[in-house]
Amino acid sequence: AIELQYGAADLSRLLEQLTFEFQPMLREKNLTCALSTPETFPIRCDANKLQRVFDNLLRNAVLYCYPGTEITVMAERVGNFAVVRFRNRGDTIPPEKLSRIFEQFYRLDAARSSSGGAGLGLAIARQIVELHGGAIEARSAKDMIEFTVKLPLS
Repeated sequence: AIELQYGAADLSRLLEQLTFEFQPMLREKNLTCALSTPETFPIRCDANKLQRVFDNLLRNAVLYCYPGTEITVMAERVGNFAVVRFRNRGDTIPPEKLSRIFEQFYRLDAARSSSGGAGLGLAIARQIVELHGGAIEARSAKDMIEFTVKLPLS
């Protein structure tokens, strides 16, 4: 059971801190990370729990992207929502697997289990986002993978 501790946060600062913390891991795989956010992006949320969601999404992007490519992280306001996208180049995830990616203990394939995870990260991420009243989705086509988190700004 996850309980949220709401407070004021700046989504831009959360994402800046995240991408900064990932620099050693990015360098190790010869990756770059481009961050695009407004100057400030105030939001009411449980910043620690959202940090866990974003950490999981960026970690997966780093683990499963093609070496020498760029990961993009974008945040924007769309109507009454904050929309955050994590996009990377990697093996296309087939639709039948993509539809199950947020299930507990679901692993895409044996090759991906080398990361040592238990298949809980995306299930927990979905739970946290939904507790915030938001939604998370994944898309994949033509060697591009994108995870989108949509959070209400009320």
